[in-house]
This record gives sequence, structure tokens and C-alpha cells, in this order.
Amino acid sequence: MTNGERDYDDPLQRLAAEEDWDRRARAVEQDVARQRRKAAVRGAATFRRRSVRVPGNPRGISWIFVALLALTGGSAYTLWAGLGPAQLSMFVFILAAWLVSLSLHEFSHALTAHRGGDDTVAEKGYLRLNPLKYGHPVLTIILPLIFLMAGGLPLPGGAVLIESHRLRSRWRDSMVSAAGPLINIVLAAGLLTAVATLGPDAIWTLAEPHAAFWAGLSFLAYLQVAAAVLNLLPIPGIDGYGIIEPFLPDSVRATGRKIMPFGVLLFFLVLSIPFLRNGFSDLLQSMVDAAGVPVNGVAYGDLLFEFWR
Repeated sequence: MTNGERDYDDPLQRLAAEEDWDRRARAVEQDVARQRRKAAVRGAATFRRRSVRVPGNPRGISWIFVALLALTGGSAYTLWAGLGPAQLSMFVFILAAWLVSLSLHEFSHALTAHRGGDDTVAEKGYLRLNPLKYGHPVLTIILPLIFLMAGGLPLPGGAVLIESHRLRSRWRDSMVSAAGPLINIVLAAGLLTAVATLGPDAIWTLAEPHAAFWAGLSFLAYLQVAAAVLNLLPIPGIDGYGIIEPFLPDSVRATGRKIMPFGVLLFFLVLSIPFLRNGFSDLLQSMVDAAGVPVNGVAYGDLLFEFWR
């Protein structure tokens, strides 16, 4: 004791007095930082591996859609060049091109919904242009194709499940339904412009194989016009009804929801009546004729497409 004060041993002062204290402290800090970096790298790698395995990964265009595009372009070239039977080329061209337009139709629904607030469409795989994701393979793809082959009119095919409660407004909901037919209108306008400005006045003025090529474009334009008109009909379950549904009274919407599951079936039955189907076909023919398609272009394209008749 000195001057009444008691001397005592401070552990912190003793540690600080050691020569290698600073070196050991820095080593511990570096080791902790290194372990944290390793953990972060492992976590990022795990996240990347898991994100790749997520079903319906929304990134990238489906290889099926790319294959359909290639098939459409290849069959169009064989029609133009006269390679192989014209009927086979026409059949492949129309079916492949129709599935491409179907994928674009449903993709536009999904993309509009995604921009409108429904972020679940990406998880469902709707933004990859994969036709297999757009509804039931039989009811929404095979059945419309069979109806197309049987009568030359396309049933509305494909469907995307939109969670309307996530959309930001009634106008957004309406635009989701309108986006699909808009694609058909754009495709129809493009095809009609091409055949009217670049094609012949009449199919019989051309020799094969170019006659078959322009007939194929004319028939495809006819189908796009048909798809646009049919999808705009205000029948529950069809896009035309979906456009106006958000603005209807609740009582009317409730009735529409009851009819909706049978809308496409009702549509199918109505168009199965011969005089209605023929009358509708005549109306569509008059529309494409007014747009300037080659005379007999649609009829010759349909004749080559339905090779079994």
C-alpha cells in the first residue's frame, strides 16, 4: 500500500501489455471475416442452384416456341420453293403458325396481367411462350385444332389463370382480356397487308409453287381474322366477355361466373350448326376480300390444308 491506496492486478492491463496481443487480435478478426465470406458464398451458390430448379422458371423463351417458329419458317420456305408435297407443307405451316399465334395470344394476357400487378404469372411459367403451359392440352389445344381441321374455323384455345384480385384496377382487368384478341388483330393486319400489297390479284394468275405460298398466307390471315372476331364475342368464358365483365353489376357477374365453365362448349355447339358456321364463314370471307386478299386465296389455302377431304 502506498498513500492509503490498495494495489491490485487488472487482467485487461496484463493482456494489453503482452507483445503479441495486437497480432493475435487481428488474426482472430481476419478468421471471423473469412468464415463470414465463406458462409455468404455458400448461401449464394445454394440460392442459385435452387433458383434453377424452380418449376416454371420464368426466365428464357421455351424451346417449344422456338421449334414452332422454326417449323413455321421452314414450312413457309418449302411452300415457296415447292419442295415436297404442297399439301403436307401447307398442313404443317398452318398448324405451326396457329400454335405460334396461340402462344403469343396467351402470352399477351399473362404479360399484361404481370404489368398490372399479378406477379404470380411468372411463377406459373406463362411468360415463357410455352403452349403446353396455356391450359389443358386436350381441351384448350387439341380440341381447337381438331375443330380447325374439321371446319376451317378456330375455336378460342388456350387459357391462363389470372388472379384478378391482384390487379390494380378494373381497367387493368379489362385490358388483360383485351390483350389476347389484340395480338390476333395485329397478326391479321400484318398478313392482310402483306398479301394485299405483295401478293397477286388472283391465285390462278400464278403458277405453282408460288400460288400455294400466297394461298397459305391468305388462309392464315383469314384464321387470324376469325380468331379476333370469335374472341371478341361477349360470351362468358371468352375474352370479349372478360373485357366488359369488370364494369358489369355484381348480379350479372355472378350469373356470368355460373355460365363461364360451359362458355367454350356452348360456343362449340353453336358453331357446329351448319348454317350458322357457313354464315359466319361467309362474313369472314367478305371481310378478308374487302382487305384485298387474292381472289380464291383463302379457298385454295383451305383446300390444300384439308388434304384428307
